[in-house]
Amino acid sequence: MGDDFHEAQTETHDAPQPGPAFDPRATPVPRRRVLLLIGVGVLAGGSLAALLEGCAGPPVPVELDIDPDTLVPGTPVAVPFTVDLGGKTVAASTWLVKSASGGITAFDPRCTHALCTYRWDAAPARFFCNCHDGQFALDGTVLSGKPPKPLMQFPVHVTGAVVEVDVPGNFETPRESLPA
Repeated sequence: MGDDFHEAQTETHDAPQPGPAFDPRATPVPRRRVLLLIGVGVLAGGSLAALLEGCAGPPVPVELDIDPDTLVPGTPVAVPFTVDLGGKTVAASTWLVKSASGGITAFDPRCTHALCTYRWDAAPARFFCNCHDGQFALDGTVLSGKPPKPLMQFPVHVTGAVVEVDVPGNFETPRESLPA
């Protein structure tokens, strides 16, 4: 009996052998799963953008110092204004464009690429942003350059001789464009 006890005490156990190391490149991810994850990421990003846009606060109405009867159809006019947003005075402008039918469009003064100012060039009849050579048609559609989408618009209300635009609650003065 003593020998059995002695043998039990001296018995050794082999240490567990480590398995192969985890290699993420050796573990394929199904294409459907990758596409699903990308889709979920895009949807989450879009939802976040919509949520942040909603955090801008209500639009602020601004009465412009211009008589709508003085606007010439098809000729953009820059109209400067200031607006009080949360106790901060912001200087800006809007581009007003009167259509042949008499409707007025008010364009946000910031290019959709990098929020720089842009100007109207009458000779080629287009808006031009010097920051990255963005060019827009009279209706705000992108003609060339880096802008990802058409010019943004302010809602505009015309009552008699009064033109009013609704400026987003998070509006900021546009960045200065590079010299022409």
